[in-house]
Order: sequence, then C-alpha cells, then structure tokens
Amino acid sequence: FTGERFTPECVREIAYEHWHRYAFALTLVKGKQVLDAACGEGFGSDLMAGVAAGVQAIDIDAASIEHATRRYGSRANLLFTQADVTMLDSLPDASVDVITSFETLEHVFEHDRMLAGFRRILKDDGLLLISTPDKKNYTDATGVINPHHVRELYFDEFTELLDRHFPARKIYTQKLL
Repeated sequence: FTGERFTPECVREIAYEHWHRYAFALTLVKGKQVLDAACGEGFGSDLMAGVAAGVQAIDIDAASIEHATRRYGSRANLLFTQADVTMLDSLPDASVDVITSFETLEHVFEHDRMLAGFRRILKDDGLLLISTPDKKNYTDATGVINPHHVRELYFDEFTELLDRHFPARKIYTQKLL
C-alpha cells in the first residue's frame, strides 16, 4: 500500500470514500454490462460483478491486474485486463451500459481523449460514473501536493470537460462528516 491505491484492508477516511462510490454505483449497474476503468486492486469491480451482467475491469498497472485476478478472478462475469484508459480503441462502439472511473482523471494527462473514448464505447442510453478530487479542496486547501497526480482539476474545469463530452449530467459531491 503506497497511500495512493486503495485496498480493502485500508481503514478510516480512505475506506469510506472508496466504498461509498461503489455502493452508489451498485444500484445503477444491476443487470448491466460495465467497464470499470482504472479498477485498481479490483475490490469495486468484484462488488459490481455481484449484481451486474458482466464487468470488464481495466487498469494500466500490470501488478494491480495480476493481484485483482488472483483475489477476485473466480467470478465468471468478471474479467481483469491490463489497458490504458486513454487508449480504448480495441473496445467496440456502443458496447457498454455503464462506465465507472473513480479517482482516475487526476492520474491522466489526456482527459479529453479518455472521455471521448468513454463516450464512443457507451451505448446511447449509457451512463458514466466518474469522480475526481477538486483541486481547490484537495490540494490548495491542504497545501499537500500528491506526487501521483499529473493533472488535477478545479470544479469549473471538471464541469467544462464533462460539457464537451457529456452535456446531460448530474454532479454530486462527497464529503466525510
């Protein structure tokens, strides 16, 4: 555990933040074909596979995919694959009902390329569930610079990015209380 990738053994704030995102997603992925983009160690992909028709989980990190396959790979409707979220050309157009991509954007420089790929592979009535920390609250307010983040966004930058690819949207915020 580096402090950046969540594992189910983590406790306290990081656990609450990560579990709640997938708990929210569970009601929206029931019976659907799901892409979990940047799945990390795979706990969320496994949770969703419990209710989804199928989950394809991708991550750029080979060690994470290996770990996820060992830990959660027994589900017939769950496949872990090493892949880059900005290079989804091998996935067919309009082939996915739901894409989850939690805490990914800040690790990727090519935001528009990633979202354009998501838009292409989502079905016309598809749903994107995406999260990213707000730079104002996460970095500016704390004074802590995360060395794993390559491009953080302020809230207005995030909404402008979404507008370019997904004009129909609803934004929620998350805060520990």
